Amino acid sequence: MRITHKVFFIAIEPLRDRALWLGACVFGKLNDCENFIVVPAGLARAQHLLKYTDCHCASSSFVFIDNRYNPHLRFPNTQYLCLKADHGHYGFERAHEAGHDKVEHLISQRIHRMIYIFLLLLALSQAGKPPLGGCDTFRDNQCNGNNVETDPAMAERRWFTPPKDTTGRLVAVLHVEYDSNRETANVTVQATHKDPTVELKYKFNGQAQTIASAVFFSNESKSVDVLIRGSDGSQLKMETYDFIWTAAPIINCTGDYRNGQKGALVEFFGWPHADVAKECAFLAKAGYLGAKLFPAMEQLMASQPFNNDLNPWYFMYQPVSYRLHGRMGTREQLRDTIQTCRSLGVRVYADAVVNHMTGSGNDANHDHRSSNGCTKWGNKTTSADYNGAPGPSPFYTQGFSYTYNPDTDQPPSQEFPAAAYGPLDFHCERSLSSWNDPIALNAGWLTGLVDLNTERENVQERIADYLTELISIGFSGFRVDAAKHIKPDDLVAIFSKLKRNLGGSLPEDFFTWWEVLLGGEAQLLMCNEDSGYNYGKYLVKSLAAAGFSEKEIDQIKIWNSGYPKEPLADCGTVDKVRFVIQNDDHDQQMPGSSSRDMQDWGCVLVKGCTPEKHRAFEVRLFQDPNGATDNDDDYPIRTILSSFYWQNGSFGMPDGLSDCSLCGQTCEGCRSVRFSAAYDDASKGYDSEVYTRVHRDADIINAMRAWVKLPPQ
Repeated sequence: MRITHKVFFIAIEPLRDRALWLGACVFGKLNDCENFIVVPAGLARAQHLLKYTDCHCASSSFVFIDNRYNPHLRFPNTQYLCLKADHGHYGFERAHEAGHDKVEHLISQRIHRMIYIFLLLLALSQAGKPPLGGCDTFRDNQCNGNNVETDPAMAERRWFTPPKDTTGRLVAVLHVEYDSNRETANVTVQATHKDPTVELKYKFNGQAQTIASAVFFSNESKSVDVLIRGSDGSQLKMETYDFIWTAAPIINCTGDYRNGQKGALVEFFGWPHADVAKECAFLAKAGYLGAKLFPAMEQLMASQPFNNDLNPWYFMYQPVSYRLHGRMGTREQLRDTIQTCRSLGVRVYADAVVNHMTGSGNDANHDHRSSNGCTKWGNKTTSADYNGAPGPSPFYTQGFSYTYNPDTDQPPSQEFPAAAYGPLDFHCERSLSSWNDPIALNAGWLTGLVDLNTERENVQERIADYLTELISIGFSGFRVDAAKHIKPDDLVAIFSKLKRNLGGSLPEDFFTWWEVLLGGEAQLLMCNEDSGYNYGKYLVKSLAAAGFSEKEIDQIKIWNSGYPKEPLADCGTVDKVRFVIQNDDHDQQMPGSSSRDMQDWGCVLVKGCTPEKHRAFEVRLFQDPNGATDNDDDYPIRTILSSFYWQNGSFGMPDGLSDCSLCGQTCEGCRSVRFSAAYDDASKGYDSEVYTRVHRDADIINAMRAWVKLPPQ
């Protein structure tokens, strides 16, 4: 073999010491190595290592060899200098699996030990700040008094790691604005580089230009691919953006649907996108208006159980980015599902999580520990690491951290590069200790979830861009999760920007419904329009002042959490045409949940309610719902939860990703959830083993059909 390249090959376990990495860098440099090929002995650590891509050697780069990351990588005419650490011939075996032409083991065991010690000592002399002592963790960025802003000094902690697919410090967002007919789209790249002197160039669908924007027409382009390149060699490839005109037209169906403003939705809790696509033929035949999916953005996942559950359902509500690669499927699977359902006359609705990002301490940082007991844990990953998606985004929070970034000598903070959020885009840390305090409701970290500062203009724009993309890919609307934790004024600002992006008006068949959960705070949130935090009359007046028409205001709805026991808990401040009602919801399924007190007016199927009793409540939802005086016009949107039963005491989901066979660490006590197919064409509803498929029940279907003026089946 003619040697034309020399590559330093290293397998390291444990992958936790910066010292060994620096030593490896020096060793490779002394041997004129062009690249470093690193085989992580633990996959869970691979993403953590991305922060070391430069290895303090300007000409070097790391390539991860593993069948989950790059199984077909080959370098012909290459000599591999192999350094082993802790795992014997591990490096040779993994290199062979990756398909390399030749691996030469050049370092004997004795020499290896000497080099290891030398490199370790050498690297220690270059190490940065040591970690905090004892069980201490960083506790700065805590709110004082009524302050909600993060200290501007925290901006120094940004750029904790470069985003995936870059060689520099570069983040970007695609901002899309349509014309009034939604036949042209102006696409603008809003990019930020750590070094403001770096010049950026762009490619739109392969066309190079120096201007950061381009216009696309409905008769020419279905989508746009954008590549950003910096003069320092950095580059960032954006995800494909689908334009609104590419969504399949919705066929006209007989029935009282009022152009998408009346009808029944099925909420598919725990259903993968592909299964929903198969189910849409049944939905169309039954007469349902639409299918509601659960969060489709990139979200938290892990190989380590949390409270003995591997990937519990509520990880779906911890966003990592707005990339549309969720647990239920990839962006491509999502697009296919939407196209399939729309072509059958079934609209599709999203679940938008925009109040917060992931939980503090649930991030890609490898080093976490509790201050009470010194319990340590490592990094999490994301849903983009599954289902064939293109790979996880980096994400960082300040929680439970005790080490400094070796490149910046700064602790971590809130940073989500793939969403273009930095430390200042979040509220300072505050516990949500009062449900009647507007400051706590708006800026408190709900169950430790890092709270977005939605008062900031750039955060409002970023959320509006995400919602615009949901409509562009074909969603007809969306639920807004935890809406009561976003100030009404901020929501008005966000939806005003969404309306602008969509050409100055909301689509005819669009509607949204906001989760405003009422309890003892009903006076604040609904009844007293002068409370300063009101989703009743104050919100309506604010929307009107912002230029929303009466029709558009009716399209912005509130989820009626008081139904069925207290459907008028709003004190009559919300028009019934703007209320969305349902019997049981996914949050109520958790044991001990007190989010809604239905007493004898409703029940939660998976909490021991009999199918007969549950069916009666669902039928009543369409025939005679509490609080309605005109069943034709009141509560025009009504939803049915199609869910699953808990297995093995776990709050994981039966999609296969809560199966403990996937567990990678601390697996003792893991409560496994076996895979079960959500789609079953033979189901008649109220299945009792795993998925409930309530929406397939004939009595419920016929009650719904009568409500929308269709004959019984």
